Amino acid sequence: MIPEISSSANAPSGNVGKVDTSGSGGQNYSPQGNRWVFRRNCSLSPKQLLQWYASLCVITLVIAFGFLLAGFWIVLPFAGIELFLVGTAFVIYARHAADYEMIELQPNQLTLVMADGTKLTQLEWSPQWAKLSYNGKYKAPLLFSHKGQQVKIGKFIAEKDKSALHRELKAALARAACSF
Repeated sequence: MIPEISSSANAPSGNVGKVDTSGSGGQNYSPQGNRWVFRRNCSLSPKQLLQWYASLCVITLVIAFGFLLAGFWIVLPFAGIELFLVGTAFVIYARHAADYEMIELQPNQLTLVMADGTKLTQLEWSPQWAKLSYNGKYKAPLLFSHKGQQVKIGKFIAEKDKSALHRELKAALARAACSF
């Protein structure tokens, strides 16, 4: 997963993959701050999923009513049960389709935001006291710690990208701590 890096302080929006690389050939740390946004890899947004499910319902019910008119009434209840179960699965999927993790680093503030379903967690720490660790093992998260509090980041990051991101974040944290 490619992080979204920007220097604005607005809430995350848009697709991942946009990388702001202003300056001489690389990602520069700017006094305005940096932002890394990691999103779940989903093929459909909740709105697209709803539209797809509505079309599935229409097609299934048209076919079921055709069987009802032909005298096979038993098809309609099974079509209803099927649509209910598929709808339940889609609701569970849609609750987590918009999940994300965001790291925003400014010279005087480190903000960590984790959205998981309906739960939104936002932490604001001083970058001078924040520490980042990563043990390099498979499926190991990036671990931010600050005054005894620990937060795991990285469930949407590809394993091959975690070590490079760890180095990049560690350098950005050091620059933010020095600029204070």
